[in-house]
Amino acid sequence: MKPKLWSSPIRIENPETGMVRTVKTVREAKTVLDRFWPAYHGSQHHLAEQVCDEALKGKSRPSEARRAFIAAAVEAHFHIH
Repeated sequence: MKPKLWSSPIRIENPETGMVRTVKTVREAKTVLDRFWPAYHGSQHHLAEQVCDEALKGKSRPSEARRAFIAAAVEAHFHIH
């Protein structure tokens, strides 16, 4: 399966841990959402998971998954670089 590259990577920093991650693909975004997200999962997190799943299946565009991932990061109070 293709990695579904984004036009530009997103760097997010968890303000609680200081951990910085660079996310370049839909697959990486889905992994971060599933494994490395804070305990609180708001509505944007749920939407981002759904849109990433759809993009991985070819049912939505990687750019839509990127926007949804950014919205979830904002909701979770990540710093976006």
